[in-house]
Amino acid sequence: MDLQSSPELAVLVLDGRPWLLPQVEVASLEPLPDIDPEVRVPHSIGAIAYRDAWWPVYCVSGDLRILSRMPDHRRICLLLDNGADQFGLVCDQVEVLAEPPTLFPLPACMRMPDSPIEALALLAAGLGCATTTEHLARLIATAEHADA
Repeated sequence: MDLQSSPELAVLVLDGRPWLLPQVEVASLEPLPDIDPEVRVPHSIGAIAYRDAWWPVYCVSGDLRILSRMPDHRRICLLLDNGADQFGLVCDQVEVLAEPPTLFPLPACMRMPDSPIEALALLAAGLGCATTTEHLARLIATAEHADA
């Protein structure tokens, strides 16, 4: 998914930091009690049964490092689906923006080959980082636990 071609963005908040994702990649919002902690894959905190399948659920920090335990302030599970990757992220909150923000290219000092950040946006809550489900899936696949 190209962020520039996706005018509708969802904002997910992780540890108070806003992250923007194409709204078209949001499959569902699910309550945290629906997470089964017994159904796990590497780095996940459990899974949610959705659309006749188990979707792994991950917990990441505001700087997108994998956490093995869910912080108490997480309130909702965002299920993401880009057609190739299907998984959940536990978030502090999720909202849809009424007006799409202007996305700004990353400054040269922030452009790194492995970074999931594709663009920046000025939001009422501060600076938001825009990414895609594909970039998050790649990050999770190569991640190490931040609190291990």
